[in-house]
Amino acid sequence: MRRNKIISDDECSMGTGALIVFIAMVMLATIITFTLINITEKISQHTQKASEDVRRNSVNTVVITGAWVYDNQDDMLFMMEFGGAGDPLARDDVQYVLTCTEPDGTFHYRSAALGDSNGGSDIHVWEIGTDGPETPGFADVANFRPGARYFFTLDGGTQDSPGGAAGECGPPHLDTHGISANLYIHIPSGQSTHQVLTLSNGREVGSQLI
Repeated sequence: MRRNKIISDDECSMGTGALIVFIAMVMLATIITFTLINITEKISQHTQKASEDVRRNSVNTVVITGAWVYDNQDDMLFMMEFGGAGDPLARDDVQYVLTCTEPDGTFHYRSAALGDSNGGSDIHVWEIGTDGPETPGFADVANFRPGARYFFTLDGGTQDSPGGAAGECGPPHLDTHGISANLYIHIPSGQSTHQVLTLSNGREVGSQLI
C-alpha cells in the first residue's frame, strides 16, 4: 500500500515565516524607494527656487545711487544703476511710485512709467555719459541696458493733480512740512527698490535727497 508523506507543522511554519519576511522586505523596499523619490523631488525644487532667487537678486535689480534737488520748483534728479546681467528692459515697463505723508496724516502719491510725468512738467531719462535734456533733439532712452547707469528726473505733485502748484512730495513740500518722501521703482520680473528721500540742505538746487 502507498503511504502519503505528510509535511510536518514545523515545515509549514517555516514556509509561512519566509513568506512574511519576503512581503516585509517588499514593503520596506517600497517605502525606501518612495522616500528617496520624495527627497530627490524636494531637493530639486529647492535647487530651482534657490537658482531663481539668485537670478532675481543678481540680474533683475535696480539701485538708486544718488538723488538731488534739480530746480527751484519741485523737480528732482536721480541716478540709478541696473544689474550687470540679463535682458534689456523697456523704459515704459519700469514704474515709479512717489509718496509722502504730511504731519496731519494727509497722504500724497503719484505713479507712472519712468519718463512719464503723468500730466506734470516734462521729466526725462538719459544714460550717464550721453547728451542730457538740454541738448537739441534730445529723446528719452527707450531701453535700459544691464549694468548701465542712468539719470532720471521726477516732478512733485499728486496722481489727481500732477501739475498742481503745491508740488506734493517735491523738495519745497518736504521742506515746508519737515517730512521725508518715499520713492519706489518697480521692474518686470524683479525686485522693487525703495528709497527714502530726505533733504540734506533744504530746497537748494543740488542738495542731496538721500
